[in-house]
Amino acid sequence: MNRTIKVYLSCTGVGIINRGIETFARECFYGLQNTEGLQIELFKGAGDEKSDEHRLWNLPRNGKLAPFLGKFIRRNGYVVEQLSSFIPFVSQIKKGKPDIIFYSDSNLGFQLYWWRKQIGVPYRLLFSNGGPCGPPFIRTDYVQQVAPFYREQALKAGEPPSKHFLVPYGINVPHGDPLLNHEERQNIKQQLGLPGDRPIVLSVGWISATHKRMDYVVDEVAALPEPRPYLVMLGHMDANSPPIIDLASQKLGKDGFIARSVSYEQVAKYYQAADIFVLGSLQEGFGRVYLEAMIQGLPCIVNDHPVMRYVLAEQGTFADLSKPGVMSQALSDLLERSQSVENRIQRREFVRRNFSWQSLAPSYLQMFRDCLVHDTKG
Repeated sequence: MNRTIKVYLSCTGVGIINRGIETFARECFYGLQNTEGLQIELFKGAGDEKSDEHRLWNLPRNGKLAPFLGKFIRRNGYVVEQLSSFIPFVSQIKKGKPDIIFYSDSNLGFQLYWWRKQIGVPYRLLFSNGGPCGPPFIRTDYVQQVAPFYREQALKAGEPPSKHFLVPYGINVPHGDPLLNHEERQNIKQQLGLPGDRPIVLSVGWISATHKRMDYVVDEVAALPEPRPYLVMLGHMDANSPPIIDLASQKLGKDGFIARSVSYEQVAKYYQAADIFVLGSLQEGFGRVYLEAMIQGLPCIVNDHPVMRYVLAEQGTFADLSKPGVMSQALSDLLERSQSVENRIQRREFVRRNFSWQSLAPSYLQMFRDCLVHDTKG
């Protein structure tokens, strides 16, 4: 197939919230934008519009109306956000007639599947399973599996192999080496209000006790002997966050940590200021934050799980984080070893080689081509 493929990449959360799914959608659009043989357009929930970047009308999940209406259908504001964007998106589909709709928001995808005949455009649906969801995948045509673990899980459940493509998340990798100059890092710490005389341990994710297990991270840093490293927790904050902040205040002291939400553009500065990256989650759909950390040369302490092994390979520090005291021991070991310039450079080059858009663009283009020729029942 040599003709140009038109792909509509839809993610209502872009411009509204910064999770892995939204970050991926934004970077995927920019990363694949100039790929020969591909015309890709982004449909997002908020932000500026351009010729190939469109804002879909929606009721945002973080507004007042979406959670309120969600109570009547026994769903949350996120589902209402997706459903409210359906009619505006249908209008765009009828006008542009895409070959493929590439999406991560499953509830919007269900509507596009159920109403495809009525919409009258023979698009193929490609679900990016970064959440992740488990089988069966009966309301989509194809699935992008971002790690082997989840593709194998689907195939064991009887899913057809031709329906599931193994193509990992991509990421933008800056030119050159990570920030290595001590003076520059100290300047960044000062700009961010971080202490310059203590190691910085960074964790990025939803600031709650569920999934990202920020309470575990707090306990493990608190278990280290004085003087402890300074803990930075960055991520989405909601009603689940105050107990984490209270716990950190109690165990680390108010001058021993910060917890905050920052813009997508600001996060890189915190990676540059940090010495070690940790994440308390026991499993991940992929874990883009690991790549973000390694791009800045950081060693990563993660749970020993097949997905983490796939993403980090020989660059990760793996441990059974379901057990108390394990992360603190790994932190202690890393803090005793100085990180060489070569180690930091190797981590960025590992990401560039395996997960940069330049490296992955051919795989994405082939996946889109295969969506138009494969029989999903095969």
